[in-house]
This record gives sequence, C-alpha cells and structure tokens, in this order.
Amino acid sequence: MPRIIFAMLLVVLALLQTTVLPMVHWLSITPNLVLVSLLLWSAVRQPREGLVWAFGAGIFLDLLTLSPLGGEALALLPVVVIGWLSRGRFFQSGLLFPLLMTLAASLAHDLVLVGLSPLLGRHLTLVGIMRLGILGALLNSLFVPLLYLVVQVLERWMGQVEAHART
Repeated sequence: MPRIIFAMLLVVLALLQTTVLPMVHWLSITPNLVLVSLLLWSAVRQPREGLVWAFGAGIFLDLLTLSPLGGEALALLPVVVIGWLSRGRFFQSGLLFPLLMTLAASLAHDLVLVGLSPLLGRHLTLVGIMRLGILGALLNSLFVPLLYLVVQVLERWMGQVEAHART
C-alpha cells in the first residue's frame, strides 16, 4: 500500500511539475519535484526499487512533455545512485545533508541531460545549463523539507507493513 501511495505521489508531482508550475514563472525555471522525491526515496529504500521508480517516472515525464522517450529516465538514474550513496544514519539525522544531496543530484541530472542533448535533438550548452542548473538546484532544495516528511512517513509505514508480513 505505501508503494501505491508513492506511485500516486510521483504521478501528482509529475503532473504539477509539467502543467501547473511552468505557469508560475520563477526565473524561467521550474522545480523538479520528481527528482527530489526520487532522491529521498532512494536514500531510504533499496537501490533496485529506486531505479525502477526513476525509469518509470522518467518515461512518464517524457510522455507528458513530449520529449524524446528515455532522456529523462536516463537523467534520473544518477539521482538514484546519489540517493543510494547517501543512505545511512547521517542522511536521516536532519535536513542539511538531504539539502546538499539535492543540490548534487540536481546538477548530476542536468549534466546527464547536457551529455544526452545531441542524441535528444537539443542544443544545450554546458555553461547555459549550469547557470540555470544551479538556480534549479537551489529551487529544488526548497521542496526538500515537505517531501522529506512525506517520504519518512511512507518509509515508517512501509517498515511496519513489512514487519507485520514477516510475523
């Protein structure tokens, strides 16, 4: 059940990110809510699960934005790896470390998109994307506290469900 709720959360966040938030012009950038939630989820769950969510969410985002299929899915994979590498007590000790990991994951996501840009038919420059990428990373970090709380609640619930299933 918690995984179904997380899937619905990803769908809602993807829809918000692609339809509602672009209408609110924040320096011509929009926060990547899916990236933040995948990073936080990957920090508390197994990497295989995070990779599956990243691939599915990436394909869904590509379909919503009519982008070449697979670009966003590939760009979200380093986010899961960064989330997986940041697992442990230090990650769950407070919000500072997840904020820093969000900055790193946002920049890694943008770097992958720059690397894939010739294959995706886009003409992105590293300097241009990094200027907006840094602003986007800071904007993404604003949403970490709320999504951190949601992911922690789902993780506790999932732990209880798994513990109950083992008994």
